[in-house]
Amino acid sequence: MTGSAHPLEAQPRRVRRRRWRGAHLVMVLAGLLGLVLTLTALRQEPTGRRVAVANGPLEAGVRLGRSDVRFERVSGADDVLSALVDADDAWRGKVVTARIETGEPLTQSRLRAAATTDGRRAMSIPVERARAVNGRLAPGDRVDVVQAAGGGALVVAADLEVLDVEDDRDGAFGGARGQVTITLAVDVAGSQRLAAVLADGDFVLTRVTGAVSAADAVAPGGVVPAGTTPR
Repeated sequence: MTGSAHPLEAQPRRVRRRRWRGAHLVMVLAGLLGLVLTLTALRQEPTGRRVAVANGPLEAGVRLGRSDVRFERVSGADDVLSALVDADDAWRGKVVTARIETGEPLTQSRLRAAATTDGRRAMSIPVERARAVNGRLAPGDRVDVVQAAGGGALVVAADLEVLDVEDDRDGAFGGARGQVTITLAVDVAGSQRLAAVLADGDFVLTRVTGAVSAADAVAPGGVVPAGTTPR
C-alpha cells in the first residue's frame, strides 16, 4: 500500500524522541546540580575571608604583581579556605605554576617562590619517576632535559636549577602513575622549549649536579649521537 506512513509506524519514532529528550534533560539537570554544589562549597560573603582572585587569565610562569589579583570575601569549609591565598599571605612576587582563569581563586599549590631575582621563571613539569632519576632529585640539583631525536638525543634545556620536587605517590592517583612534579628555573626561551616537549611527552631529566652538563658541551637544541656522552 502506498501513501503516507501508517500512524502506528510513526509512533515508535515519537517515543524514541521523547526518551532522548528526557535523557538529555537529565544530563543538563545533573550538570547544573554539580555547579550549584561547587558554588555552595565556596560562596561570596560580605563578612567572609578575603581571598585572592585572578584579575585576568594568568599563564604559568607569570610573576604576580598588584594588578594581577583582586580580593573578594568568601566563606566555606576550613579545609577549603586553608588551601587559598588570602590577604595576609606573601603572594606578591610569587610565580604561577599552572594557568589560572579569570575570577578563579588562587591556591597555595599553584604558586611558587620566584626562581631568582634575575628574571627567570618557575615552571613545573609532571614526569614519570623512571624518567627523572627515579624521583631522587632535590631543590638545588641541576638537570638537563633530553629528548629522543632521530637516533640521537636532543638537549632541549641544559643545567636547569631544581626549585622544588613534589612526590605524587601520596596522591589519590599519583601512586598508580608513579609520577613526580619537578619545578625548574627557566628563562623565556627555555619555558617555550619545555612546553613543546611536554606536549610530545617523550623526554627524560638527567641530573648533572657535580658533573659536566650538556650546557658545557652541546648548545640547547644540539643533538648528541646515541651511545655517547657529552664532554
